[in-house]
Amino acid sequence: MPPTIKTPAPAGASGLPVLVDLIHRGDGTYILKPSPLNWHEAEHWITVKQAAKLLGNASTRSVSRLLGVFLVYRRPLPSRVQVSLRSAMALQRAIHDPEFWETPAFQKPIKEAVRKEMDRLVALALQRN
Repeated sequence: MPPTIKTPAPAGASGLPVLVDLIHRGDGTYILKPSPLNWHEAEHWITVKQAAKLLGNASTRSVSRLLGVFLVYRRPLPSRVQVSLRSAMALQRAIHDPEFWETPAFQKPIKEAVRKEMDRLVALALQRN
């Protein structure tokens, strides 16, 4: 089962999502195995399905339409798409404003940040080749 995103519940928590693996024990129960995130190191990537859950149980089809415009993404394999956790969290914060989708001025900073990060990823990929 792929990792799922859970938000920490304890008071005083940072409010950042925690990635956990659900390990099936065979008797109908699961073990939660958290995977620690080091926010100061490299970018963390999640699946489109996880991004959809993070954005409020959106469909994967609607999230796929946001790739490259509102979400930073990469394709490690031709059939696999990964979304930047940082960009998904930024979009999650932005869509809490009800006027986000109707006001281009609210969308502009997110779009510019995504375009800048996508350009950086392309340049990095070209340097490797």
